[in-house]
Amino acid sequence: MSESSQVRAAKFGGFVDRVLREARQRGMTVEDIAKATGVSSATLYRWRNGDWTKDPRGSQVRGFCAGLGAPLAVAYRLLGWSEDGEPRPSEPLDLEPDMQEVARRLRDPNVPEVEKLEIRAMIRYLARRRGEPGEGGEGEAG
Repeated sequence: MSESSQVRAAKFGGFVDRVLREARQRGMTVEDIAKATGVSSATLYRWRNGDWTKDPRGSQVRGFCAGLGAPLAVAYRLLGWSEDGEPRPSEPLDLEPDMQEVARRLRDPNVPEVEKLEIRAMIRYLARRRGEPGEGGEGEAG
């Protein structure tokens, strides 16, 4: 089974964060980075934060890597793309109905952004939390 889009977004976000930090260490400003890559600062921040629902445009990923000297093959691999920059087909996730509803709400343009932020914050909280005793998680005595 292929990685979920959230995992890909997080991995690519880490890559973007590292490349941006390295560019800043070389003295580049956000404006310099946007100009060198052809990618707006808003898009760069969304990538870095893993805050996207559709894959980035291939032309922007190529511009980002070329403009900052980052390895394009690594970006493609983290995005789950083939060497030619095409997304690899993924198997649909077999989600329970409540999780399908969460995913639908996150994709729905009519759902207010504040609600989407709350949903994402709760998901991140749950992903980081250790299992409580009796829940079968790590916190259970054994």
